[in-house]
Amino acid sequence: MILPRFDVLTPATVTEACALLAAHTAAGVRILAGGTDLLVELRRPIIPQHVPRCDGCPTHPEGAVFSTIDCTMWNSEPLMAAGGSVRAAVKPPAFLLSLHKLRDLRGLQKRTDGSLRVGACTTITDIERSRDIREGWTALAEGADNLGSPLVRNRGTVGGNIANARPAADTAVPTIALRATLVLRSTSGIRTIAAADFPTGPGKTIINPGEILTYIEYPAPAKYSGSAYHKLANRKALEISTVGVAVYLALETPGGPVADVSVALGAVGPKPLAAASVGPVLLGRIPDETAINDAARAAMEDARPIDDHRGSAWYRLQMVEVLTRRLLKTALARAEGKK
Repeated sequence: MILPRFDVLTPATVTEACALLAAHTAAGVRILAGGTDLLVELRRPIIPQHVPRCDGCPTHPEGAVFSTIDCTMWNSEPLMAAGGSVRAAVKPPAFLLSLHKLRDLRGLQKRTDGSLRVGACTTITDIERSRDIREGWTALAEGADNLGSPLVRNRGTVGGNIANARPAADTAVPTIALRATLVLRSTSGIRTIAAADFPTGPGKTIINPGEILTYIEYPAPAKYSGSAYHKLANRKALEISTVGVAVYLALETPGGPVADVSVALGAVGPKPLAAASVGPVLLGRIPDETAINDAARAAMEDARPIDDHRGSAWYRLQMVEVLTRRLLKTALARAEGKK
């Protein structure tokens, strides 16, 4: 892997990290946690598929050329011929702000009120192996189970996976379903936002320049509740999901009506989506076959998939319904202590 030149900043405290981030924002700075996504993004375009395509410029009047050096568009604004386009090279950051010394941002803390605080630099492996998470926030553990490979899980962090804002992120989808809150910190103070409101598009979030995602806070699960996550992909490891669904379900009493429900969808929209239509359909009802089928259809209507090489939009819609139905039943069984 060939990387561009950059300097690495290594703060010893979160306060210092916020100060360094603010000081170097204008020059270009990216946060480095596990690096499993960031370093891949920064690699130099040496493979043709990753090289900008010129569809017409003074150097290449005929267009349809892959080039790294001689195209006039490479280091300048695109000068397009009629109907032409160019995938411009992304300017690399001048600095990487490494969080590897910030031990305060690692680990899990189960609080006296039953809620859970997870440091943003906690590895996916730590999430996967936590008994507390697997018992109380099962969907998050199952998201960690499905992320990348053992090597990726050992390096990658839950904060990085969420902050990267990819539509198919395996811990972001259950984090939304479990109604977590994200804690952002900067030199101006602390800001908390709902996980569902954090992503705005592919790779885009509402985080401000100079802010760091420090913690993810998960509310305590209700007494009779359960959650589940499933990743549908073309292979079992090192694959981006075709569809991801996470469900949280709580009952008033075992065998009773639904007291709370939340469904989140991955890879079926420009960002991880909260399926808001499910609640009005299922709340207050006994979760029998009819009610669950109605809720699954509601989730399908909230999906906004596209066709790509992993699957068609039509197929994804069908799978949202199938997986939501299946996971509602799994979460119901867990809420009743059966699974």
